[in-house]
Amino acid sequence: MPEDVYVHVALARGINVGTSHQVSMDDLHGVFENLGYTGVRTLLRSGNVVFSAAALVGPAEVTAIEAEFERIAGFTAGFVVLGGPEFLEITDENPLLDIAVNPARALVAYVPPTPDARSALAAEDLEPPDPEWLAPEVMAVGTRAVYLWCPNGVSKSKVPPAFWRRVGPVHTARNVNTTNKLGEMVRARLL
Repeated sequence: MPEDVYVHVALARGINVGTSHQVSMDDLHGVFENLGYTGVRTLLRSGNVVFSAAALVGPAEVTAIEAEFERIAGFTAGFVVLGGPEFLEITDENPLLDIAVNPARALVAYVPPTPDARSALAAEDLEPPDPEWLAPEVMAVGTRAVYLWCPNGVSKSKVPPAFWRRVGPVHTARNVNTTNKLGEMVRARLL
């Protein structure tokens, strides 16, 4: 891969959940191609995109992605866009991998970087819910993601909505199966 190409991962929040906010992966693919990005590939129907750009994508480019998405899809969605190496670091830093025996029930909630490269999590000093109350779930708050193990299933998680509101309006979670597949796509591009 040429040195002047940067691999990114874009994660849309809240699309294709239930019957509302439906968008085809062809349309999602088109959002990125219309903006001049290359090597665009989507994964699953939950708004996962790996793409390449001539420069690192910053807040202005994310705003353009969200605007183009709204133009094509007809509704708004927030996007977390991370550089490929940063996505891999966040994913690989997951401190719960040793206890999360079912990757479908382990989540990584990504938050967008702030202009000063600190995440909202670091800025807030966000504390997870009381571990005894949360059990058997286990949560760890990193500086760029929240990691959650839900042995009884993600839909039965006890984490209160108020906690997620403090994480921020544009965070979005993926299970470890999905993060692993995205990681493979990124690694293949970075080699």
